[in-house]
Amino acid sequence: MTCINCSTATIEKFCPNCGQRQEVKKLSIKEGWSDFWARIYGFDGMFPRTLRDLTLHPGEASRRYIEGNRIAYYGPVGYFFLMITLLYVVASLLDVDLKEFLKHGSDTGFQQKPKPGSGQDQYMQYMFTLVSDNLKLISFAIIPVQAFCSRYLFFRKSNLNFVENTVLPFYVLGHVYWISIMSLLFYYLTGSFFPYWLQMGISILFFGYAYADLFRYQSRIKAFFKGLAVYLTTQVLFGIIVAIVVIFMILLNPDVLEMLKPSNNR
Repeated sequence: MTCINCSTATIEKFCPNCGQRQEVKKLSIKEGWSDFWARIYGFDGMFPRTLRDLTLHPGEASRRYIEGNRIAYYGPVGYFFLMITLLYVVASLLDVDLKEFLKHGSDTGFQQKPKPGSGQDQYMQYMFTLVSDNLKLISFAIIPVQAFCSRYLFFRKSNLNFVENTVLPFYVLGHVYWISIMSLLFYYLTGSFFPYWLQMGISILFFGYAYADLFRYQSRIKAFFKGLAVYLTTQVLFGIIVAIVVIFMILLNPDVLEMLKPSNNR
């Protein structure tokens, strides 16, 4: 028998070269449904195992991938983009405007809200649109900053290089999107927003736990607090980078400067 995908001669049920199933059934609803679940739960339960281990032992899962196990879990970059895509899909299915959701869902209740229709309000609308339209790019841009903080500031003795230090952030940042997805469902069912401070608190603690689970050459408590420091330092550095970008936007775009003028915010 010849594989219909790569033309390799085989007598097995699956091609030993590319994994293509040799006994292909005619397309039908049943066959399409079976293929869908095979891709989700295929490779010996890769997807559910990834969910389980990233929830319970995110550092251990990251370590196994770094050490060369490429079969047990989805790759970190693929999982990261999968979760962001899933957030968009869920928002679309629930008919929730992601821009408005991000805007109202990130309201802590402590910051002063700009006057409706003012320049600052228009600027905030502009920024939330920019974030929602470029969520993948912005989230991706945080990864190297976090890897830098881990590799060169807080876990210098880990013997992991810069690229290896991106594995945990990709996995964990992707995984915490489950909180955003659950928040979307909560908003859809109740009309209320899941408390932003609680989302942030869970995310920060999970990062600390993940780093403590990954780096075992020091005490778990020390690694936990260093993990918190990695997360918080990353947010500060990324905030500085964003501030610099905003300054350039103001200098290059007169409309942005016009929005922020005091005369347009009374």
